[in-house]
Amino acid sequence: MGTDIKIDNELDVKGFVCPRPMVMTMNILKKMESGQTLKLIANDSSTKHSIPALCERAGYKLIEETDEGGEVTFIIQK
Repeated sequence: MGTDIKIDNELDVKGFVCPRPMVMTMNILKKMESGQTLKLIANDSSTKHSIPALCERAGYKLIEETDEGGEVTFIIQK
């Protein structure tokens, strides 16, 4: 992750399976201000597809996605 990215909120959904991680992500993003960033950490393989799709549908910017040993981290800007 770039050092110039300010993280406003962090959500750890490891251990939850779809659709729960996506629902939890949508709920926190709804409460955030435009321009704020969310760091999302997940280990459910379906999030690799559902979170980028959510960002595209809702108009959020997916700044970064990393997968390290099955743990996926997303940086999302509202």
